[in-house]
Amino acid sequence: MKPPGLLWKLIRIVMIAVVMILRSQGVAFAQNQPIQEGEGAPNAQQSNLPPLPEAPIATGDLTLTDSSGAVRSLSESTGSSATVIVFLYATCPMCQRAAPVLEKLWKDEQSHGVKVLGVFTDGTPIADLEKFKKDYSVSFPLFVDNGGKVASALSATATPEAFVLDRNAKVRYMGRINDMYQVRGVQSQTPVREDLSEALRDVVSGSIVRLPRTLPVGCAIVRQDLLPAATPASQESMITYHKDVAPILRNHCMMCHSEGNAGPFTLTGYDDAADWMKTGLREIKAGRMPPAQVESDLKIRNANRLSAAEVETLESWIKSGKPEGDENSATPLAPLPDYSKFQEDLGPPDIIIQQGEPFHLGPMGSDIYRHLVFPLNNSADLRVRAIQLLPSNRTIVHHALIGYLPHAEALQALHDYSGPGPTFTKGDQGPGFWARHGAGFRIPPPRPDGMPLISFLSAYVPGTGAYAAPADSDYIIPAGSDLIAQMHYHRTGIRAEDSTRMGLWLRKDGTIPMKQESIRFLHGDFVVIPAGIKNMKVSAEWTIPQDCTIVGVGPHAHLLAQSMEATATLPDQSQFTIVKIPHWQYEWQQPYFFKEPRFLPKGTKVRFSAIYDNSAANPKNPFSPPRPVFLGESTTDEMLLPWLLLSSDKVIDPKGNSGFPEFGASVLRANFLKDLYNDHLPFEVQGDGTVLRTGASTEGGKYYRLKKPLDPALPPSAYEDQLP
Repeated sequence: MKPPGLLWKLIRIVMIAVVMILRSQGVAFAQNQPIQEGEGAPNAQQSNLPPLPEAPIATGDLTLTDSSGAVRSLSESTGSSATVIVFLYATCPMCQRAAPVLEKLWKDEQSHGVKVLGVFTDGTPIADLEKFKKDYSVSFPLFVDNGGKVASALSATATPEAFVLDRNAKVRYMGRINDMYQVRGVQSQTPVREDLSEALRDVVSGSIVRLPRTLPVGCAIVRQDLLPAATPASQESMITYHKDVAPILRNHCMMCHSEGNAGPFTLTGYDDAADWMKTGLREIKAGRMPPAQVESDLKIRNANRLSAAEVETLESWIKSGKPEGDENSATPLAPLPDYSKFQEDLGPPDIIIQQGEPFHLGPMGSDIYRHLVFPLNNSADLRVRAIQLLPSNRTIVHHALIGYLPHAEALQALHDYSGPGPTFTKGDQGPGFWARHGAGFRIPPPRPDGMPLISFLSAYVPGTGAYAAPADSDYIIPAGSDLIAQMHYHRTGIRAEDSTRMGLWLRKDGTIPMKQESIRFLHGDFVVIPAGIKNMKVSAEWTIPQDCTIVGVGPHAHLLAQSMEATATLPDQSQFTIVKIPHWQYEWQQPYFFKEPRFLPKGTKVRFSAIYDNSAANPKNPFSPPRPVFLGESTTDEMLLPWLLLSSDKVIDPKGNSGFPEFGASVLRANFLKDLYNDHLPFEVQGDGTVLRTGASTEGGKYYRLKKPLDPALPPSAYEDQLP
């Protein structure tokens, strides 16, 4: 038998060989595609752009209108060492997110002779400047570029787009502010480049700008379609806003893009649509809007996808000059639901719980995932026919996943992780706890009757109401549970707060439905997604052990996933698509519920597959340049861990969601190989063949040898007492 040291070397060689093989298979880098104005591009496409203009800008010949209405020469407002000009538009969501970043840059750099100028596009009312200044607490000067002459002189195409002029008015940098958004509508969870700030430091110090040009990410400056309106053959055949476009927006967009809701601008009137639909159509065609699009052979209750005919209608309307039409002759739109109230057709909830204190969200930084605990601690099982989460501030709640856990586990999670989360910044404060991924707590064994003690139940996404169980079944919340909501808080550029409530409708008529809802996780087993690989497929499969009906499905992966598909193969070998997600969006993950649950006989095989892109062309890649990404629970790790919501006579998985233990075992294996890959060898084999961990790395990246070997299945907190 070989000595353990040599054994580990051999394991490491084998693992590296596997990685090299994976690197050599399926690696295909995306070619540079034509970029629309304001759409941006991945970091890998931010070099080799056209050079900057050679001639200085004639600042003395250009004018801007300030917030008092006075017309001023641009030269009056330039800085002694550098000038930052950023083009803005009041309702552009990218500009709203950029406002606090620009304010910080202004405060940090004005003492160095730097001026930051916010320049609003041609035609912006002066009142919008004052409102923007107040809403986003900015103090740098704001102007209007009447006539668009400054934008033309700088060849600006989008908002926000930044330009850095040196003391001689020569453009030294143009492009995006940072890579929070590399591509419009695709938010990076781990921004790595502060392009504008870096370029400004180079200019002030007299250095060569390291990256002088990037592609801006935002809203196209030229919004109005300049094509003349087409002359229709008849008034009846004309595509107009009120007759044709407004119903499409009502059905697909207004539930979010309306006053007080999650959309960054409204789409409830003609002016809104005329202003935004050219950009909106690009987002629709790219599959980024409406969010969380899905296809299925089943009818999905919360699907939101425009048909080809609807897209063609929007295109035709834009090309014909965006005619408004006659509102009085159009069919009135159905009123939007009041999303500030619990769903009224269900009656008042039987139980309403509110978080103990509001969550405060600062204006800057990455989004926050926070787990809020709603104390319930029920003495008996609750049979729940519907559940709804109701934020008080819908503009910052991107989505939420809702579940339950034992009261003791909730208290332990609050004790261990109630401090600031990894993405907390100035202004962030509130209840709950953070976790690297998932529920953030241990998965206890099930009850003797097979009932899982931890489970997800439903979700919240903007524009939805309560999630109800099918008529013949109930959600069951075990005795001694608390409710939990994993909240995704989305920053809007201003300080905000939210106080979320939860409503439960109980089964009170005395009847006991034949069935109960239960969740079964599937696990896509892999070790690593090699750096550079473009299309890596991972699959998970499970054979259903008893007759049931499928009520819903919750796809889940992380940042590298590009698409997903779930299929069911019945015992007679017939097959149907449960869900197909052509454009997976980590930030818009949500479960999907079926209008008519589908019967699945015993022996049905459910197969989930996902495609992953770990190349530099992926704008969501958390690492630049790409590096191997291992299976794991952190956001910057990767996984395939979807779940099925099933209705059955008894708990579908009496082992207590065996998919989770399988997943945990695979994570341990992946962590072991990850340590080998990183040249950390914190394991040794005992005489009886067991493997014990002998070292650990702290969050600071330092490696320490433990005082005594420990079981590698123990959580990292168990190592703390054994560190030197």
